[in-house]
Order: sequence, then C-alpha cells, then structure tokens
Amino acid sequence: MNLISKFIASGLACGMVLASTSLARADEATSRSNGIIFRIENIKPITNEEGMTSQCEFYVTVYNRMDKDVKEAELSLAWTDNVSAKYKVENNKLQVEKDKEKAKFVVSKTVTLKEIAPHQQKSFKEVVDTDKCFLLFDQVEYKVPSCFAGGDDVKMKNNKRMSNGSCTGMFDYINSQNPEYYSEFKDVPESDLQKMAEEQDKSETQAIEDLYKSTVENMDKVSKNLRKIR
Repeated sequence: MNLISKFIASGLACGMVLASTSLARADEATSRSNGIIFRIENIKPITNEEGMTSQCEFYVTVYNRMDKDVKEAELSLAWTDNVSAKYKVENNKLQVEKDKEKAKFVVSKTVTLKEIAPHQQKSFKEVVDTDKCFLLFDQVEYKVPSCFAGGDDVKMKNNKRMSNGSCTGMFDYINSQNPEYYSEFKDVPESDLQKMAEEQDKSETQAIEDLYKSTVENMDKVSKNLRKIR
C-alpha cells in the first residue's frame, strides 16, 4: 500500500471512529418503552462477476413494543460518507475537496415493513447499491414517511392514502453502541433469517401476481362495459 492509499485509509478509519463516538453519545437516552425500535445487522458485501463489491446486503430487525400491530410502514434510511469523496488522486497527486457539500456521498434505501405483531420482532432482508458497506455500521439517518397500525382508519382518494398513519413518530434506531442493541433484541440464527427473507420474497411475488390479476379483471370489466355502450 502506497503512502497516498494509507493516508486515505487512515482518514476513512478516523471518520468511522468519530461517527461512532458521536452516535454513542446521542443514544445515551433510553428508547421509549411503548414504541418501535430497530437495528441494522448482518451486513455483507455482494460481489459482481469481476469480484468487486457492487452491493451490500443487510437486515433491518424491528421490535414492536406497541400493544397493536404494525400493518405497514415505510422506513427511509440514509448513510452519509464525509470522507471518501473528500480525497482523490489525480496525476499521482492527492487532491482534497474543500467544499463540504461536494465531499458528501449519500447512500439511501427505502424499506417497507409489514405485519409486525404486538411485542414481536421481525427481520427484513434488504440490498443497497453501494460498494461502501462500512457506511451501514451505526451512522444511519432515518425518516418514517408512513406507518399504519392496527385500527388505523385508512382513507383513500384517487388510489392514494390521505394520511400517514398513527405510528410514524414511534420509531427509535438502536446502534451497536447502545446496550439495548444486545438486551432488547433476540438474536436470530442465520438459517432463520434466510427463511424470513424467502417468505418475504414469496409475499412480494404474490402481491405482484394479485395486482396483475386484479388489473386484468378490471380491464375485462371495462371492455365489457364499452361493448354494451356500443
């Protein structure tokens, strides 16, 4: 490893340590006892045909502490890398990007959480398009655009939901610096995680098939009505 590579590598390591330290302080407060906590785990690189990392696999594990089930929630995750884009090598010389905004590199992923029973834990397998799997450790920012719990009155207009649900503000992220990461979640064997992922894929495939079937049936009805009008 040459001097420039070592410098960049040490900068990355330093950035990760600083991020972990600040997050550890931020998570000193205990999460709410009647909310929804989640952690990110089992992060693995996925290599392409050339043997280079092109994607990262991970699991979002959710523990629903509420007395009602989570029917469906949308979880928007974002990881910001302030180091990798800051340094680049041009003509064998190290260039430093001084503009903080230009130096930022953001990886994002939207996760759909479904059917989490009260006081139960559930894991969801996800894949994000990035070769920077180290970003997924502990430094995530998140938003919950929608969360519908059991009993929510879901109003629709023009095939769109008119509300965001009742549990959007109930989520707490637990990172590995927080003792709750180890005390509040039940560790799940790799085989069980894989089984959950397979069931998740089957559920999504069935949903697509049902949507296709419903669309075809609606088209048939429209065609029949048009023939009657003629």
